[in-house]
Amino acid sequence: MTPPPAGGAAIPTPILVACLLTLVLYLGAYMRLPLVPLFARGLGASTVDVGMINAGFMLSAAVLALPLGLMSDRLGRKRLILAGMGISCLTSLFLLVARTPLHIGLIYLFAGVGLACFSPAMMSHVGDSSPPNFLGRAYGWYTSALYIGMALGPGLGGAVATKGFGTAFAVSAAMIGVGVIVAWFRVGSQVPPAQRPSGRGNLRADFGEIVRNRAVLGCWIATFFSTYAWGSLFAFFPLYAGDLGISITQTGLIFTTQAGVNALCRIPIGHFQDRTGNRRSFILWGNTLFGLCIALTGTARGPLPLYLLFAGVGATMAATFTAVGAVLSESVATRVRGLAMGGYNTCIYGGFMASAATLGFVIQRMGYTAGFAAAGLSCAAATAGVAVLLKRGR
Repeated sequence: MTPPPAGGAAIPTPILVACLLTLVLYLGAYMRLPLVPLFARGLGASTVDVGMINAGFMLSAAVLALPLGLMSDRLGRKRLILAGMGISCLTSLFLLVARTPLHIGLIYLFAGVGLACFSPAMMSHVGDSSPPNFLGRAYGWYTSALYIGMALGPGLGGAVATKGFGTAFAVSAAMIGVGVIVAWFRVGSQVPPAQRPSGRGNLRADFGEIVRNRAVLGCWIATFFSTYAWGSLFAFFPLYAGDLGISITQTGLIFTTQAGVNALCRIPIGHFQDRTGNRRSFILWGNTLFGLCIALTGTARGPLPLYLLFAGVGATMAATFTAVGAVLSESVATRVRGLAMGGYNTCIYGGFMASAATLGFVIQRMGYTAGFAAAGLSCAAATAGVAVLLKRGR
């Protein structure tokens, strides 16, 4: 671990490397975000089919994130980081040869495996590499890199896709492939893998330790319902924007606005959390306002209100998730940090999966306004339960 000098101004080198790799991976992966629903529709997919493709992606990520997080505790973070980036690279290559919606669904199942490998391991690596008084800033920088990738990726994907979907998928694969090479040489093992025996008794004890931790449970629940709400935009907003007559390029820029505001807010919010030590208020207020912004999305009928709502989504998302990452990291021991982060990522992908699987039916029967409202209001309502868990877990 490389502690920052007096004043905490410098960023530890392992965190800088983690930020670079996360930026590259999400930039390449999020190039596909506004394209795959339209690519699938062009191959004959219905609205429900598009939802189920995204649900399959999130299902594989949700099911595997927790056990793969546990593997990062046992085998070390680097192996899982490399595997996740390699699989994401292959996903973009496989999209080049997809010819039916079923092909896309199978490829996206594989893509979910890649995210399940990468995310818990990289989040744990950041926690392993950060001094305790730097956690807010560490996760602020890490998630800023993640959301800069998300911010630039859709816009870049929309621009490159003017030359064809295949060109965009090829560029995505090339970028992530470069990241794999960098990770091979630059990611080290800041904390050795857990040396505990891997018998059932120890696994049961580790799981018991995690699920009895109220702070962890509160963070998991907040994460699930916030990603359930965000998943409604992730899966269906490109279709909603298309029905409003908004171009693919502008749809990508609306996503870019959300991710850009999100990224810009995370570092100062993380710094403020380190100074005050009050991360729980950021989770509660951020999650409530985040849900309300999403609930209002279906009432917007033009680009300007959508840009404003997505900016609000980005700012409130920054407040919530910077705090969630730091609370999880400081609430558990290093030897089970991968397990806690795996559960966190299971909640992320589980929320996305549930959203994609259920809201397609709501939207098809009742319209986009009802679908986005149901998603956003469920997030705001669930925050009351999160408040109880976080208060008891202090």
